[in-house]
Amino acid sequence: MIVLQSSPASASWLPRIRSGRRRSSISCELALKSETNPSSVSFKSDVELLLDPARTGLRVRVKAPVRVYHVPRVAELELSGMEGEVKQNLLFWRGKSLTANRPFKVEFVRDVEGRGLVKFVAHLEEDEFEFIRLVSRVDEYEHFILSDRPPGL
Repeated sequence: MIVLQSSPASASWLPRIRSGRRRSSISCELALKSETNPSSVSFKSDVELLLDPARTGLRVRVKAPVRVYHVPRVAELELSGMEGEVKQNLLFWRGKSLTANRPFKVEFVRDVEGRGLVKFVAHLEEDEFEFIRLVSRVDEYEHFILSDRPPGL
């Protein structure tokens, strides 16, 4: 006979063996309530800042010394100072949260001798790159108009 006992405080998965003259029983203790601290910071509130969908497609510049070894016909490539485009944020995948070490997938284009332009992808952390502010055509046009005006107008 197996006897299951529920205990909210302890979570022992080892069965208890009770022996008697006439019968023996095994009981397991399970925790039915989770002991979480409601004052702790939730994972979603910390990650919401990183999950801005507007970041996908932005240009970035690598500021940390990162080396990659998977670019074809290049033995070792230093990424610091190179510019690329954020293709994907891998903290959430198909509605599930992931714990990716380097969650940002960035695409780079490099000119390789004898081969031309080569596209490759590297996974980076957020502190390894900085976002580049691109000047739009409207800003360039307004700057051109304002620079041609005489002072005081």
